[in-house]
Amino acid sequence: MNDLLHKLVSAVLTGGLIALVGYLSVAVRRRRVAREEAAAPAPVEDPTQALLRQARELDSGRDELAAQGRAAEALERARAAADAWRTLTRSRPGRFQTERRAALGRLSDLLDAVGDEHQAAQIRREAAGLS
Repeated sequence: MNDLLHKLVSAVLTGGLIALVGYLSVAVRRRRVAREEAAAPAPVEDPTQALLRQARELDSGRDELAAQGRAAEALERARAAADAWRTLTRSRPGRFQTERRAALGRLSDLLDAVGDEHQAAQIRREAAGLS
């Protein structure tokens, strides 16, 4: 009987120790990961992503202003959008050509609408050079 009791107590104690060591190991690992994440530098956004968002917002704003008949403000946004797309195509060669061409086309349309045919022709030549 004493042997049986000894075996049962040993098994319970061994199981308890294994569970305690496992729990402590997980707790230590969680603390270490939390400490490493807190010490890690914040992820840095690619600057072209912010510029891409800005270019898309400028395109959208330009179209809204043009639809409202506010040509001067739409022209200002169109110029800013075209500049943003130019910067993006320089920073990522081979990308954003279609968007740049579309922004330039819209800019030339707005320039024609306000009577600046000479500058509109220059913009159209730039857009044609992207093909």
